[in-house]
Amino acid sequence: MLVKDIINGLEIINESHDIEGVEIDEIVYNSKYARKGTLFVALRGALSDGHKYIRDAYDKGVRVFIVEDDSMAHAYGDAAFIKVLDTRKALAIISKNFFNKPDEDIKMIAITGTKGKTTTANIIYEALKKMGARPGIIGTNGVFYADKEEAVDNTTPESYEVYRILNNMREAKITHCVLEASSIGLKMKRLYGINFDIGVFTNISHDHIGGIEHPDFDDYFKSKMLLKDVSKKFIYNKDDEKLKEAISDALSFSIDEASDYKAENIIVSDDIFKIQSDFDVNGKNFEVKSISYYDIYNYLAAISVMKELGYAWDEIISAVKNISIRGRFEEINVNDRLYIIDYAHNYISLKSILETVNKFKKNRIITVFGSVGGRSEKRREELAEVSDALADISIVTSDNPNFEEPMKICNEIASFIKGPHYTEPDRAKAIELSYEISKIGDIIVVAGKGHETYQLIKGEKVHYSDKECILKIKEAHDA
Repeated sequence: MLVKDIINGLEIINESHDIEGVEIDEIVYNSKYARKGTLFVALRGALSDGHKYIRDAYDKGVRVFIVEDDSMAHAYGDAAFIKVLDTRKALAIISKNFFNKPDEDIKMIAITGTKGKTTTANIIYEALKKMGARPGIIGTNGVFYADKEEAVDNTTPESYEVYRILNNMREAKITHCVLEASSIGLKMKRLYGINFDIGVFTNISHDHIGGIEHPDFDDYFKSKMLLKDVSKKFIYNKDDEKLKEAISDALSFSIDEASDYKAENIIVSDDIFKIQSDFDVNGKNFEVKSISYYDIYNYLAAISVMKELGYAWDEIISAVKNISIRGRFEEINVNDRLYIIDYAHNYISLKSILETVNKFKKNRIITVFGSVGGRSEKRREELAEVSDALADISIVTSDNPNFEEPMKICNEIASFIKGPHYTEPDRAKAIELSYEISKIGDIIVVAGKGHETYQLIKGEKVHYSDKECILKIKEAHDA
């Protein structure tokens, strides 16, 4: 493809060479994949600067670069340097051009919020399949469409990956794409250029603040609110105080406040082995697989999206019944101990799940959890305090420690726990320990990883699965 066509729409500050007639066959932003015929975009991130890898990309054959700093261009006499103000924005623009605007041929739905993104997105995805659409999904659990499955490194992938995936979806005749829009993804322009048919804001609370993420809550909130500006229709949770205060010109869903999609006459099962809730929305009765108000909000968000897409109430009622989400309140009975696997990895989500299981408590609640390496001390303190307050026993373990020492993280979390607790940095051994100290009737919440099938250790993804560990214990101990 001609470079001049790829860079159409860029705000170019300077070009070191004439690019007329120059072609490339791929775009790269990691020098590991650089080769002759590729265009290299130098991205600046929290931990690295792509400008430092220009020499490596050049040595591998790259002769077209998009940069923010072209002061080194003189050292590469036969290469074209295209200087822009923001290479992240540039990557999104050229990726959209390179893949011929795939987002414009698919109904685009984005979900943002502190909690509920993955569950809401998956409810919509599963329901759309049941209603005869051909949906795809991009998010925490990976990429799924037709018979394809692909892992992703981030909840919201880099813009090039988003447009590449959307192009593949278009080729597979996908009709709708449901996408999780993380605050970092929005802030870092990974979704730049996409005009969403529907955007959803589930809720907002303090998270992802500090370390390499957001400097403060204001930045976090503003980053999420970017979705509203690029959504043709926007739907938000009117029961969230911050959202209610900040948003007025949009559709809404709720349980308490008057809204466009309000759940009423809610009945929640009192049996944790029978996960079911019933409620009415606009006079229509719904039965869903949930035992918490937390999940009812996710269903309300999904129901409002499907109604705004034009589906009939009867279709939606049937579609949302009996939907299960991998790694979200996933139950395994082990010798009359109930294990619950959940992705709850921050204060608000762990608090929500523990408050829910406390309603069904017959004996004790045991938690197994950790905190990701490189994140703020505040998150670790909050996780510790909520487990200490709402569980009888806490087992602190590893959860993607990456470049931090697992025991250091565990000890830091444990320092905030006053009640009964254990520290075991080996997550598999921590889950084994949970069974060893458990009694019949205990509920054991294994939190933080959910669907994930790896531990991130020193930059490498090492295979690991909470579910596999629990099933191994079940095989060994079930009577």
